[in-house]
Amino acid sequence: MKRQILFFTLLVVLHFIFAACGKKENTDTNSGGVELYLLDSYKTTNSSYQIDEGTIVTKSQPLLTYSNFLFYDSSKYTFHISDAAKATIKDMDFSVHGIAFAIKANNVLIYSGYFWPSYSSASCSWVVIDPIMLGSGNELNVELGYPGLIEGTVIPDKRNDQRILDIFAKDNKLIK
Repeated sequence: MKRQILFFTLLVVLHFIFAACGKKENTDTNSGGVELYLLDSYKTTNSSYQIDEGTIVTKSQPLLTYSNFLFYDSSKYTFHISDAAKATIKDMDFSVHGIAFAIKANNVLIYSGYFWPSYSSASCSWVVIDPIMLGSGNELNVELGYPGLIEGTVIPDKRNDQRILDIFAKDNKLIK
């Protein structure tokens, strides 16, 4: 009888050990959160830089995964990113006409924009991030237009979309 109790106890303990080992944290890079993707293809509207979001096809893998975002400052529209993310962006070659990206929240497109380097003499009437400014920190400042919002231009401002804020708030990664 003692042997049966010992065997049963051992089975229960092993069950709990394997169940705990079987649980894994969400480490898949395609699992969601807030992610930044480069675009494979897209179209613009009305001979402008405004991206027709219905035409966006993103790369299959994000350029920056949720783990690359340390926190988001919603008052400054700034993503604070890891050193690895900064190195990834710094290694890119930037056109004076920008490199298109998309921000997704839990794999849903929220908004699009361009990495638009400040050495460009071309203006842009869409959402932009200046990758050159990463030299002074690990901050991606998301702006409306380059070199600023052009008078008479309307750019939909989805930078503080509630889905983005909810994700960062849930993980205590939101600064208001």
